[in-house]
Amino acid sequence: MPYAAVNGLNLYYEIHGDGPPLLLINGGACAIEVPPLGLSAFAAERRVIAYDPMGHGRTADNPERSFHYHELAEDAAELLRQLGIDRADVVGFSDGGNTGLDLAIHHPERVAKLVVTGANFDPDGTNAESLEWVLNAEPEDWPPFLREMHRERSPDGPDGWARLLGRLQPMWRSEPAFSPDDLGRIRSPTLVIVGDRDVVTAEHAVAMFRAIPGASLCIVPGAEHGVMPMDTVLGFLRGTVSPSHG
Repeated sequence: MPYAAVNGLNLYYEIHGDGPPLLLINGGACAIEVPPLGLSAFAAERRVIAYDPMGHGRTADNPERSFHYHELAEDAAELLRQLGIDRADVVGFSDGGNTGLDLAIHHPERVAKLVVTGANFDPDGTNAESLEWVLNAEPEDWPPFLREMHRERSPDGPDGWARLLGRLQPMWRSEPAFSPDDLGRIRSPTLVIVGDRDVVTAEHAVAMFRAIPGASLCIVPGAEHGVMPMDTVLGFLRGTVSPSHG
């Protein structure tokens, strides 16, 4: 199994497929295999680099570090550097989308195109009920498939799931904290995706879309958090589909 020494982590990653590079970033408390990411569909035409961030999946936590989206984005940039990839398309789900936004802000040279689904640029973008739940839910309240995924893969032991959530929750309470000016620094063609039943409000996604120069927007009717409309996403990456533009 491939690992890379990245900023104090033994970072687990996988590479699938051939073609232009695409960095796939999973959501909080998820592993590479989480269903919304659609790894196999991307790998049919791309060289997909997927990885488990700190404390997720097969990557052990580093208790000397706190969770911050900027540091998670720095890990992504360092992984690309070590793999000799100067520039890649980036697709991120939820926390992975937030990480992708930070990467595009601070490492614009690394991001060719950016796709984010279920991302937010500040905590107020999450509806109040959902935010209250993620900040206060007990470890056993989370979906069984997430708990099992972590138990099967994590090197952090049987208490790792509870520790991970306890370390993620302070980040979710106060981050991300991107201003409209921060988003305005993104120069990568960007597709913002949200379901109209997402925990991230459609109004917030629209505000993100308007703040990112030349961004595109896809609101998926009846869809929940992390929706990944593959035809639209692949078309955007190929340059053959143009959703609404700001």
